[in-house]
Amino acid sequence: MLQLILKRLLWAFFLIFFASFLCFVMMYYAKGSVVFAAVPQGVSLKVKEEIEKNLNLDKPLLEQYENWAFKALKGDFSYSLISGEKVNEILKEKLPYTIILGSLAFFVLFVLSLILGLLCVFYKDSFLDKFITFFTMSFLALPTFSLSLMLILFFSVIFKFFPSSAIADIGFEDDVKNRLWHLFLPVCALVFSHLAVFVRFIRTTLIDSLNQNFIESAFARGLSKKRVYLHFVLKDAFGSILAYFGASFVSFLMGTYIVESVFSYEGIGNLVIKSILFKDYPVVLAVVSFSILVVVFVNLIVEILCKMINPRFANA
Repeated sequence: MLQLILKRLLWAFFLIFFASFLCFVMMYYAKGSVVFAAVPQGVSLKVKEEIEKNLNLDKPLLEQYENWAFKALKGDFSYSLISGEKVNEILKEKLPYTIILGSLAFFVLFVLSLILGLLCVFYKDSFLDKFITFFTMSFLALPTFSLSLMLILFFSVIFKFFPSSAIADIGFEDDVKNRLWHLFLPVCALVFSHLAVFVRFIRTTLIDSLNQNFIESAFARGLSKKRVYLHFVLKDAFGSILAYFGASFVSFLMGTYIVESVFSYEGIGNLVIKSILFKDYPVVLAVVSFSILVVVFVNLIVEILCKMINPRFANA
């Protein structure tokens, strides 16, 4: 187990510097400038060059990245080029909101996908199975961005059931009920946009488990259908389901950032999109590093759980 953890940490270290360098190169050669974040109406070329020089943005690409990398190794992600605040402090303020939204949505997605997948297999080829497939697939056709806008249009603008932005109403920041009310639409956007793929995978995995010899033996012993499905089939397929959820966490995390930007949710997703537009590379690289660490950590936990649940994963 210790060897596995060390391998994953080394892999995370390599990924962070590879992805951050690639991201920095793309931002370095992209059009735009951090100058336009403070002066959106535009400035003269001479003033723009002077501001960039003061921010050390006139240095060669490798020199700029080297300066950032050595500071990052010490846990210092420098200062935001837009606000001048320490990136560590910005992340400390924004991260809890993203963690709350992402964790809640991922938990709801996992539980709902598992329930719907079990229903599809339990009532295979019935009207319920076809309805669940049709319902979930209808959301798959819409990108996360479009689905979020549709939810805002119907439930915030037309019917006015839920708020369309922010983490809470003004003056109600400490009200848990109000915070959850604001989380409802972002969580729905994240869950519905991923639901079809996960339900389909769980359905397929459970059907494959049904074809195992020990499942046929369980039916031959006269065990009830419900007991066989919940005790044998689900247990056999659970490791594969967990592994798939862990492998899909990258796309889910990216979806979280997009949803945050659409709903003006005060997490790091809304922050990073603005930072990309204005080439605020210290913030972008810090978020990239954090995202990789989270993905590696989630996959490590999932891998450990899979090996505990099903010994077959121990040799995988």
